[in-house]
Amino acid sequence: MRVDFKINQKEIESFVNPEWRSQIPYVIHQTIKQTMFEHRKVQQKGLEKFIDKGPVGFTTRGVRYRAGTKSHLVGQIYFSEATSRYMKYIIDGGRERAADNNHKKLNRPVDLRLTKQGNIPNKYIQKTEGKDKFFFGIPKGRTGEKYRGVWRRYGKTGYTKTGKARGKIRLKVSWAQSERQQRPTYPGRKIFRQHVGKYFTALLPKTLEYVIKREVARRAGQTGF
Repeated sequence: MRVDFKINQKEIESFVNPEWRSQIPYVIHQTIKQTMFEHRKVQQKGLEKFIDKGPVGFTTRGVRYRAGTKSHLVGQIYFSEATSRYMKYIIDGGRERAADNNHKKLNRPVDLRLTKQGNIPNKYIQKTEGKDKFFFGIPKGRTGEKYRGVWRRYGKTGYTKTGKARGKIRLKVSWAQSERQQRPTYPGRKIFRQHVGKYFTALLPKTLEYVIKREVARRAGQTGF
């Protein structure tokens, strides 16, 4: 998600005494900057409210903002590239496809202790890869993609003379699905519309007043009066 916030500078200037119109770009820029800064916190609180069991810290930190410049009066709220890979489905819904891993499958936990948010523990798959008690793929003697995943061995390893496994195996993470339908659950754009306009409108005259007072003081200091 990326939401842009643009301002009509000339319309604002029309309400200001000509003496102070040169200060308007700076006033608008500072107001946008503060508005985006505050709205980032609003979005983070929204994640706490709407994300089931709450977001992980990685998701919360993924909310970013930009405030443009005095010559480019625009503000943006967006998610970092890594976070947006999954947040775009939580915000807009759609068909999620596995595209950024080697096996091209979605990770679905099966027999695994999850985090409090209901997720697979961080780097679980990377940590188990190559370990003797784990293997990736389809077990020997089974066919079909429904059996593909991360498996763990229990008990003795190897096979008997008759070809029967000595121990047992258990599926920990399934790789049976390559895509799934996600429904939108986080109203990020609605939160933006409800907050940003009101906050900016209330803050703008306060910022203008502060800048004018500062400029008056500066000019008085130059003239000595």
